[in-house]
Amino acid sequence: MAKASSEKQHNNFVRGLITEATALTFPESASVDEDNFVLERTGRRLRRLGVDYETNYVKKATGLTETVLAGSRQSLHHWNSPDGDTSKVVGIIRSFNKLWFINLLNVSPTTEYLNSGNPITITGLANSDIQVTTINNNVVLVSADIDDPILLTYNRVTEAVTQSTLTLKIRDVWGIDDGLADDFRPTTLSDEHFYNLRNQGWSPKIVSTCGSDAINCTFTTLAEYPSNSDVWSFGKEADTTDSATFEKYNPTIMDRAFQDNAPAGKGHYVIDALHRGASRVTESGIASLPTDKETGNLTTVATYAGRVFYSGVSSSVESGDSKSPFYSGFVFFTQVATSTDALDKCYMSADPTSPEISDIIDTDGGTIQLPDITKVVKLVSTKSSLLVFAENGVWEIFGDLGGFKATSFQASKVTSIGTESPRSIIEVNGSVAYWSRSGIFILTQDNTTGRYQSESITLTTIQGLYNNISNIAIQNAVGMYEEQENRIRWLYNDDEDYATNNYINKYNKELVLDLTLKSFYPNTISPLASGSPFIADYIPLPRFTSTDSTEDVIVGTDVVLAATVGVTVTTSLRSNRRTTYAFLVSAGTDITIGRYSNTSFLDWYTENTAGVDYSSYLITGYDIFGDLMRKKYVPYLFMYFDRTEDGFTDVGGALMPDNPSGCLVQAQWDWADSINSGKWGTAFQTYRYKRNYIPTGASDIFDYGKNIIVTKSKLRGNGKSLSLRIESETGKDCKLLGWAVLMEAPARP
Repeated sequence: MAKASSEKQHNNFVRGLITEATALTFPESASVDEDNFVLERTGRRLRRLGVDYETNYVKKATGLTETVLAGSRQSLHHWNSPDGDTSKVVGIIRSFNKLWFINLLNVSPTTEYLNSGNPITITGLANSDIQVTTINNNVVLVSADIDDPILLTYNRVTEAVTQSTLTLKIRDVWGIDDGLADDFRPTTLSDEHFYNLRNQGWSPKIVSTCGSDAINCTFTTLAEYPSNSDVWSFGKEADTTDSATFEKYNPTIMDRAFQDNAPAGKGHYVIDALHRGASRVTESGIASLPTDKETGNLTTVATYAGRVFYSGVSSSVESGDSKSPFYSGFVFFTQVATSTDALDKCYMSADPTSPEISDIIDTDGGTIQLPDITKVVKLVSTKSSLLVFAENGVWEIFGDLGGFKATSFQASKVTSIGTESPRSIIEVNGSVAYWSRSGIFILTQDNTTGRYQSESITLTTIQGLYNNISNIAIQNAVGMYEEQENRIRWLYNDDEDYATNNYINKYNKELVLDLTLKSFYPNTISPLASGSPFIADYIPLPRFTSTDSTEDVIVGTDVVLAATVGVTVTTSLRSNRRTTYAFLVSAGTDITIGRYSNTSFLDWYTENTAGVDYSSYLITGYDIFGDLMRKKYVPYLFMYFDRTEDGFTDVGGALMPDNPSGCLVQAQWDWADSINSGKWGTAFQTYRYKRNYIPTGASDIFDYGKNIIVTKSKLRGNGKSLSLRIESETGKDCKLLGWAVLMEAPARP
């Protein structure tokens, strides 16, 4: 019988993992399943290195018990150029209520702890996340656990970190519910109404025709106190009894002035935004006022347009009244922060009740209310906007052509698909990716309007995988942008016992998105059998390291002396980093830094020299060779690899190759998903040399003459479709370039 035959090459396997295709429509260059294989844009697939501690690592004892650590959070946050010191990029390591500070510009950051190697303790901080932002070389920190934002400052001389409290201040634009209609003038003056009048501009400094407080003068003249609609400046009259003409308040003129029931302007007092009642007492001196306390705290903070923006209050008011604001949809913004004293001023500088100067100006602070929001999760500053991520959607705050100003800004809703995963939100050159309950989404700017629009990036790729991630794992996923490779990486946990009281920042899974290829691939971090370290967060690293070099000052051949001491000069030497990220690692009650670095392909080798073996594998898509009906045979499989062997080591008198590779291949026919189908072949080695190489000694560099290893193997079995399971070998590398097959089939089915 005549046979049909064809050849097929796979040399650009860059589509990554795909779960959203049928067995008959599976795309080219994609995998049905894979783990621990790095996808390169060149088409090469590499076995990932083992996770291990960094070179010259130092473990820092937290001083906390495992019980405390199990129920608390650990994370890493950035602080660039503290106190203007460009030789420092500080990593803030958080464990429970303690913060440590390391210099990320050091080749081995855990060897350089700042603040004399000591942590600072944040009072009240317990089990909630923290968020930070940097402004004017200082850090502002917020958390649901602490009542007020914390300001961290750094002394570049002593390398000491100091904390202080920021009290968010606003104009009291609400006042107090005094039980009166706006236009009602009472005959008795309650403390609540007295406060409202003061807050509406009825200052004791107003000169009245009675020679007394303007409020009391009104009662003396009219037998009733001013209402919440009365404006004292309507009662001004010229007074020429003095040598200089000036204005006095006259209740009779105020009474004759046109009045309606519109409330008068408010905001004379600047009060604590969260502890309104106590602040009103302090500012006004009126002792008996409602407590009116916001028990929710600020949970997110960002720097945008030269200001600090605060939000994230889950509003719950204690002892308030009908005028108490509901802060869940509020975004507070400070005045333009030219100094640290502006970092809590979320109000206009001018008194809005003043008859002279009451205008808001561009640099003022204020609030933005987004009433549709249920709870703000995170604020993200982009090149042109401030994005407000909430549980029920995403909003965009932006300025007009002149940028964001207190006098001119807009807010619009981008999408109704929100997030509960603040640390999954990653900004990349103006675009922002985030995890939601329904998938991973990316916000990009419309080329015409410049406004943001939303798109799912999992719906047609890995939605099946994403749907199997638990909600708690989604909520606590953490991401970072790997700028050098244009990838977003996310960590999450898929253990069944994963819970908030069981190391919520313990991660064993990694999902990587190559933004250039728009392809996903996963990694699994294997734990030791007992007492295993684990990854707690990413550490984005600067692209270079910086070390100080001290040299003598020499003139000719002579060392320059000051008295009897040689004069020296210190210079900063920079070197490029090979990788721009690492991991925050929790090891028992210690913390340190880890990386993908182990070339024996074992996880946690330094902690336990047995390490943990892990499999790097991929299962190729279903290849039907353009024909669903005929049974196919593949007599030959060609595999192509980068050669990895580069030397020899003497092991017990035998010279063993350094950095060996291995690759096992198994044929899977007819869409079979189990060995019980009888359609799975036996795995066999495909990385091998055509000729033996005999080294000359331990110093031999393994000059094989070829950098590409090509092998030809017979492939047993047959079927209507073919998949290949390509898998690593214990302790060996694998750099797969591609493969090719020769297919044969009967001329007729």
